[in-house]
Amino acid sequence: MLLRGFGAWFLAGVLLATTSGCGLMGDSDSPTPPAGGQLERKVIKVGTLGLVDSAPLHLAMENGHFAAEGLEVQLTTGAKGSANVDNVLGGELDFGLTSYPPALMPQVKGVANIKIVADAVQTTENLILCVVKKNSPITKPADLVDKKIAVSSKRGISELTLNSQLKMMSVDHRKIEYISMEIASMPSALDRGDVAAAVIAEPHLTAATKAGLVKLMDPFSGPTADFPWSGWIAKKEFTDANPNVVAAFKRALNKGVAETGSRDKVGQVLMKHVKIEPDTYQLMTMPVFPTSVDPKRLQRVADLMLEQGEIDKPIDMRSMMLN
Repeated sequence: MLLRGFGAWFLAGVLLATTSGCGLMGDSDSPTPPAGGQLERKVIKVGTLGLVDSAPLHLAMENGHFAAEGLEVQLTTGAKGSANVDNVLGGELDFGLTSYPPALMPQVKGVANIKIVADAVQTTENLILCVVKKNSPITKPADLVDKKIAVSSKRGISELTLNSQLKMMSVDHRKIEYISMEIASMPSALDRGDVAAAVIAEPHLTAATKAGLVKLMDPFSGPTADFPWSGWIAKKEFTDANPNVVAAFKRALNKGVAETGSRDKVGQVLMKHVKIEPDTYQLMTMPVFPTSVDPKRLQRVADLMLEQGEIDKPIDMRSMMLN
């Protein structure tokens, strides 16, 4: 009797284990849940820029990395980083790509709490240059005094680093007038004579030099070499309310970063989304696409802004990191 009871218990246990095993395996057609837990929302509004900085995002979208995380991206392209910052603060965007100074200003002023979700681009030699027309009378940095220079954002990273370089050369940058405009519009502005020089980033830089513009100086050299150029930001209210969405966004974006080792892959998405020519991406200078946010590296931006008088008090970049 005891043996029969044990046999029945054993058989029931085997059957339970078998059916439970089938349930755990699941249907092969069932969607895989997000790696970091249930998403707080599925649709995210993302603002990018028409620069090489956007390549990892486009690669992640084209190769289904966001979809695999359960995210649907509604994408817009801002004219410049400061516009994306405004739209993040206004709630029109959840994530925005921008150079760092426009994102730091609201933080320092205490009008908003911004978090840096991901580091986008670190500069390399000749990635962003101050250029002039081929036959321009401007042949050296000192010739920029009393001239107009096109930059993406007023008091942005290009202007601050250029001023830093000019100061070392004993050139009075206070006598230079900076004009804010979209980078893609700068070559035409130079051609018309609206500005005497322009700070242009890739991939537009290669197209501009092919059209006859020439290098005057590299703002991102010497003490400002290997500089943090741009990053992905969000409001703290959003990151606090949507931690799983933020984690999924970062995972998908990093998969796109991993694919930027192929110049052809980067070129293909830039041809499609930034409308560059095939020979442009084959010649353009590639940046560094960081895979993590390093507060020590980003502190260089805050320190430069303080040095240039753009902010009136220090800021510890660790305050802008995600928890």
